[in-house]
Amino acid sequence: MNVLVYGAGGMGLYFSARLAQAGHSVALKARSSTQDAKLRLFTAGRTETISRVRVVSEIDPVDVDVVLIATKAWQVEDALRELQGKINNATPLVTLQNGIEAPEVARRIFPASPVIATTCVVIVKRTAPLAVELIGGEATLSAGLFDEVGADTGIAKRVVDAINESSVTATLAQDVQRALWKKIALIASYGGVGAVSGVPVGVTRTHPETRSMVRDGIVEVASVAHAYGVTFTNEDVEEVFSVYTDLFDPSTTSSMQRDLASGLPSELADQNGVIVARATKVGVATPIHSFILNSQLPRERQARLES
Repeated sequence: MNVLVYGAGGMGLYFSARLAQAGHSVALKARSSTQDAKLRLFTAGRTETISRVRVVSEIDPVDVDVVLIATKAWQVEDALRELQGKINNATPLVTLQNGIEAPEVARRIFPASPVIATTCVVIVKRTAPLAVELIGGEATLSAGLFDEVGADTGIAKRVVDAINESSVTATLAQDVQRALWKKIALIASYGGVGAVSGVPVGVTRTHPETRSMVRDGIVEVASVAHAYGVTFTNEDVEEVFSVYTDLFDPSTTSSMQRDLASGLPSELADQNGVIVARATKVGVATPIHSFILNSQLPRERQARLES
């Protein structure tokens, strides 16, 4: 496939590297371009150099098979606006962001494009402009069409098949809305409690007080999802909670937690903020997420003033 990856943070660099290694033609939209771009991917005890990625700072009108939007959640709208007039209006768009709003933004700006929403589990860290570190295992990705646009084309399966040619494991989601809400329930709850407490998962889950806060946060999101007609069962709650209690490495922190701790703009508004806003509209109480949001807003606002 001819792939355009928009965003050269950790996610964009990782997916560019893995897709290029699988033989796909990859262009990476970054802040600066170079004719001799080589991506470096650091894994456990090994450095991989990938030279088959074309890095560009400006997007000329291009004919691509699919676009991967790999920015932070709050940057999605600007990225899509820049793509207007540069790609075919029906080009499939893949959203890789945390949260639930990126596919909605993509649909609003590109009404004729198939929008493939995803949830992705991977820990990657950008260490230099074209360098990324993979911490732990390769990415696992669940993807599905956000709505009916493109449902008769099989595009979601083709994209999943193309990704599976790399070392990323991709599957088709049976209910992508359910998957998106389960993901935000997990990351906003454990990441939010981590941001408030300033400690990693291994600490918050050993203390009954913070452990119960994470579970209560997940239950709150399930209640909001129900109010919007999204399936989020009691079994889903336990499944999401068990990821936090049983699967995460003790040193795990969320990207939002790390950004807030480093004084950087974070996805606070896109995670806890969205949960609280949507809950307010339908009259659902979210005391855990409201506390997380309100307690972290000063740090978030300060970071944006300084960025």
